[in-house]
Amino acid sequence: MTDAKSFQCPNCGSSVSPSGSAKEVKCAYCGTTVVVPPELRDQQPPPPSVDFNYGQTLQTDDQILKTIGDVGKVTVGVTAGVTAVSVILPIVLTCIILGVAGFIMYTVFSGIKSSNLLSGISTDVPIVFTQAPTDIPTLAPTPFDTPVPFNKILLKDNFANPSSGWDKMHDSNYTLEYKNGSYHALINKQDGGQIVYLGKQYTDTSIEVGIQQTAGPDDGKFGVACRATDSGGLYSFEISQDGSYGIYKYTNWNSDVMDEGTLDPNTIIQGKINHLEGICKGDTLTLLVNNQPLLQVQDSDYTAGGVGLIARTGGSGDPGIDVLFSNYLVRGP
Repeated sequence: MTDAKSFQCPNCGSSVSPSGSAKEVKCAYCGTTVVVPPELRDQQPPPPSVDFNYGQTLQTDDQILKTIGDVGKVTVGVTAGVTAVSVILPIVLTCIILGVAGFIMYTVFSGIKSSNLLSGISTDVPIVFTQAPTDIPTLAPTPFDTPVPFNKILLKDNFANPSSGWDKMHDSNYTLEYKNGSYHALINKQDGGQIVYLGKQYTDTSIEVGIQQTAGPDDGKFGVACRATDSGGLYSFEISQDGSYGIYKYTNWNSDVMDEGTLDPNTIIQGKINHLEGICKGDTLTLLVNNQPLLQVQDSDYTAGGVGLIARTGGSGDPGIDVLFSNYLVRGP
């Protein structure tokens, strides 16, 4: 017959007989320590109660520390001491954590507010800080307004048709030809170059083309022309693989620099197609490379003329310049 104060071990099912007020007992059969059900424990008289007066107002840090010290002096028994600490300690720790967190938040937000005021940024406007990608060269903002793009297509040529009107020639110095859906120019003459253009008269235009250098020195110059005349007058927009670029004015087929600049060479995609656009609008000439506005100048000497392509040697004069032009597009108002 099972003892009235016995219960079964939850691990092996054997009978376990607790004694006294112990909260735990070890199973004699399997050795597992098991919890004694509360109703099988001998009851002890309740510990003397301890009253704490927390008052009507919040305690300062000094008062909290003093309360912790007073708890250490309570001698009403182990149970009363544990109860007091378990009540007060979480309160104290919470206050300390909130105080530290509040100080950190105050410091951070105070710093942001100060930087906004110093930089002249209105605090009424949301500010979002982002980090620029590190693999894309960052260009300085242009000091000019880019003209509004023209919408009307005046000329479009993907160079698939060898009879679309561009010059063709082959000799020891130059090669101009249609080649696999591109217009191919090879400059094999020291200090040489070629300007080919279509003679229809245009005034305001934007001229776009894809440029891919396939061989030759990095300082070779390639680009587009606007307002070209038979007397050798025109404006051109040119780039080089070494990162240089410029807007030029030709007189009697000789070029004069209107403005030049230099990019990080990585901005010009080596061996790949780069997109160049030259805009002739009134007396304003604007150069864009890979959709980035780079230069803008003013000149009113040439008001109308043909549109074309340019390939020539650079400052070194070294020949061997080999380039492919693709997707030629002319737009106007």
